[in-house]
Amino acid sequence: MPSFTIYAALRARAAVDDAVVGRVTAALRPGDDDMRVWREPDRAVVRASTEVTADDPAAALELARALGDDLAGCCPGDVEEAAALGDDDSLVWRAWL
Repeated sequence: MPSFTIYAALRARAAVDDAVVGRVTAALRPGDDDMRVWREPDRAVVRASTEVTADDPAAALELARALGDDLAGCCPGDVEEAAALGDDDSLVWRAWL
């Protein structure tokens, strides 16, 4: 089964500092050793990524959107983007906020 890097980007409702990133990292899918969480320099966007296997890019994108939902459950805000990146193809979903 192909592997994909999936990620989600969330625009937080409040400024995000390192402490928020630490809390999100601890709460977001414990046990996922591939999970990475970081914030953008503008201190409003939080991103998370991990590795998954899926049948195809569309299935991986659904996993990325689920990651966005999980991210929103850890940090109040709006998911702006979710993506699935494979070796041969990628798909991106963007919200129209």
